[in-house]
Amino acid sequence: SGINEVRTSVTTLRADSSEELSLSKSIISMIEKTIKATDIKINYTIEKDFNLEKYEENAIYRVVQESITNAIRHGHANTITIQLIKEKNFLLLEIKDNGIGCKTIKPGFGTRHMKERIESIQGKIEYISDNGFIVRAKVPLRTKGVTNND
Repeated sequence: SGINEVRTSVTTLRADSSEELSLSKSIISMIEKTIKATDIKINYTIEKDFNLEKYEENAIYRVVQESITNAIRHGHANTITIQLIKEKNFLLLEIKDNGIGCKTIKPGFGTRHMKERIESIQGKIEYISDNGFIVRAKVPLRTKGVTNND
């Protein structure tokens, strides 16, 4: 029931505040609500000002949301580490948990949608099962109105 409460509040939060809150503030708010609603420890490093369009912010936000949900529901994790940083002309996102991981990564509804979302903004995503589960994405950032695809 805790995860359902988190999902509901996160969906409501983003729907109500997507025009008001930046990506970093929205993700931090989601993290704080998740911590309050569960016994999960979430460590995070989240930079600001990625110069993204709203649809790009929404795609990244949904990937973080799905990753947290999966870590709790499927991975039975009690610690999650989230890193959202700028490196050169890229946004790097990594969500790592200490859950049970899996022997074989099978594309499911959630992982397919995360892949579609990241690819829709010209990014790449990978999933790694290593002492838990890792979701790692790399998205090109615009410089002077041009998208970097190096």
